[in-house]
Amino acid sequence: MNPSRPIRFGSRRRFLLVGFVVSLSLAFGLLRWNAGPVGTAASYPQIEISRESFVDLVESLSEPEGYFDTDNFISNETSYLHVVPALLEAVVPGGVYFGVGPDQNFSYIVHAEPSVAVVADIRRLNMLQHLLFKVLLESSEDRADFLCALVSRNCAEVAPDASLDAILALVRSAPVAWESFERRIEEVHRTLVEDYGFSFSEDDLDGIEYVYRSFVEQGLDLRFSSFGRSSAGYPSLEEMILETDREGRRRHYLASPELFTRLRRMQRENLIIPVVGDFAGDQALPAIAAFLSERGLSVSVFYASNVEFYLFGRPAWDNYLDNLRAFPFSRDAVFIRSYFGTFGPRHPQNVRGHRATSLIQAVSGFLDDAAAGRLRTYWDVVSRHTLGQ
Repeated sequence: MNPSRPIRFGSRRRFLLVGFVVSLSLAFGLLRWNAGPVGTAASYPQIEISRESFVDLVESLSEPEGYFDTDNFISNETSYLHVVPALLEAVVPGGVYFGVGPDQNFSYIVHAEPSVAVVADIRRLNMLQHLLFKVLLESSEDRADFLCALVSRNCAEVAPDASLDAILALVRSAPVAWESFERRIEEVHRTLVEDYGFSFSEDDLDGIEYVYRSFVEQGLDLRFSSFGRSSAGYPSLEEMILETDREGRRRHYLASPELFTRLRRMQRENLIIPVVGDFAGDQALPAIAAFLSERGLSVSVFYASNVEFYLFGRPAWDNYLDNLRAFPFSRDAVFIRSYFGTFGPRHPQNVRGHRATSLIQAVSGFLDDAAAGRLRTYWDVVSRHTLGQ
């Protein structure tokens, strides 16, 4: 992804943070968990989040959006699944997952198996897109049902255990079902506003429809897009679904019925919480960190994409580091980062044919380097403490 400029809120930081923590404490009145010492799967909390609490969390944690120069409905990080084997080796299931951007997070989530996930993005449209995905996932019977609904295709029936290739072929050959789209977007709006209780503006509802219509109009050919620039050369939705790890194994959340079922369960249990948040901002991330610390929850996976590239060397970098230091990380917490070599050397972990290099790196080593002043260049950020590769 290509993150945008951070937004600033100056001297209001402390006052706003206190307000957020109070709001979150109230929001979690209907959330239950049993937390123990951090570090093993058995000790991590079992979390239940009601619909009311879910809405309160999304709205309480979100801050005013910042500028972003892309729609970014899908990722352009073709290497994003290369890190899955290292992720499986490094992470104990049951921690907190924190990420950024659209649905590439889902593939990380189904493999990391967190107890709860938070996805923060500076674009409000990203939060709305995640809520669209949530409604579609909750109501889908299987992978084919979900994918046909996402691009609104009039698909023939297929067995729930059909291969991913068969499902994609089915979707690609099916005609667009515009009447189904019109019916379904009304259902999405009704579900979010009436059933869940979101207080959305007309702009929010229009935004959800804009995202959905983009998936329907472009189907499996949908690509990452930047305003005023061509999307040529970026991978399509179908290509991203078919990406593999370094050994050629498909790891997308639609790759198997088991992975899809895992994701759908988390959505139905309100365990994937999308918010509007700036990595270097003064509201959302500090409030999330404070609440997690207060409740004894710890982050085991922090997916930063390449956000740090746009923060490094600027005043926003120090704000970002302050936000990170406030997060409660587990002992073995890892970053998932994406490095684009456009403005730097080719990464040693880069796989030929992929512009992006996805990395698993130790959080503890990074924070130690930052405290000791060892991060003199962005290359220092992406080249140190790499795991499993």
